[in-house]
Amino acid sequence: MKISLWFRENRGALAFAAVMMILGSFGYFALGAPDGMAGGTANSTMSKITGMTPAPVDPSVFDGITYKIAFTPDGTPKVFAHAKSNALANLSVAEGVRIPDGNSMILGYTEGEMMKEEKLFTKPGDSLTNFFGIDRIEIGGIYNRTGTFVDDLHFMSTHDYGNLMGEEGRVYSKLTPDKVPKLFYSLGVNETVPTKFVLGEGNMSGYSVHDLGGVEYYPLVLGSNEATMMREEKLFDNVGDEIRGFFGKNVVVVGVLETTNSSFDMMHVVPLNETQLG
Repeated sequence: MKISLWFRENRGALAFAAVMMILGSFGYFALGAPDGMAGGTANSTMSKITGMTPAPVDPSVFDGITYKIAFTPDGTPKVFAHAKSNALANLSVAEGVRIPDGNSMILGYTEGEMMKEEKLFTKPGDSLTNFFGIDRIEIGGIYNRTGTFVDDLHFMSTHDYGNLMGEEGRVYSKLTPDKVPKLFYSLGVNETVPTKFVLGEGNMSGYSVHDLGGVEYYPLVLGSNEATMMREEKLFDNVGDEIRGFFGKNVVVVGVLETTNSSFDMMHVVPLNETQLG
């Protein structure tokens, strides 16, 4: 069912819920995130999913950060980041060093553990070959768990980031007013979705710009973990719900991705690039 028709048919029943969501989203995006979505409390929310106490993320890590996304042969997304060394020095490590040099990368906690399980390496100092266009790269360290998408990243040096084969500009991040990082994937309305982009809820037929009562709403698809957190914070309940003032735009949640155990689980997928979203 098209989202606009769904809202017209359920307008009366959703009136109260809509008011509450508008007030909630205003409090989150204008006044600061509620408990569980801001600063350290956002990490505490994620710990309900991970079962471990996370470490804080210094917001300076995202000042000038750039991302590339690449896909493994089976379609699993991998996100690579280049951030300022002085900012990365503020992150804590579970193993190894904090800053990648010209021939190493530092892994987010979840990605590091996953790569260990896949027997790609056992400890910092081990090397990988033929890694997304890089002949050889060393595992320099693993950051402590943060409860954010940082746990899924590969942090690269300037040299290795430049040589890595991946698409830049597709993935970007934004900070909430309380400096909580959120990860975005720009997907045009008519673009083909990636291989592991499978909806557990909703339908991509709703992935278009909607006119709801004369107001323009953009479609939003959420990763499974991000959807869980946003539901806990009462930002939305069901596919078809609208959120006003979402990083400066009005959006309709049109779908939730199946769990992928990858960076997609923390994504916000929108047909907007970094400069178009507030």
